[in-house]
Amino acid sequence: MLEKIIENFILNFRKYLYGVIGLISGILLVEYGVLKTIFILALAFIGYKLGDKEFQSKLKKQILNRLRD
Repeated sequence: MLEKIIENFILNFRKYLYGVIGLISGILLVEYGVLKTIFILALAFIGYKLGDKEFQSKLKKQILNRLRD
């Protein structure tokens, strides 16, 4: 029984992920409105990108290159 549930979750991971994202977006829209929701999602995206190691290394290289010029 548990194996089937785990297998179903793994096979349909994107469906569950986008379902949760849609639920959270809907709650934010209803609770805070469109502009505040866009602001919250933008900050979440920026935080996601800054947490990415590859993005951090590219950003550091760009900053150092601009400081050298």
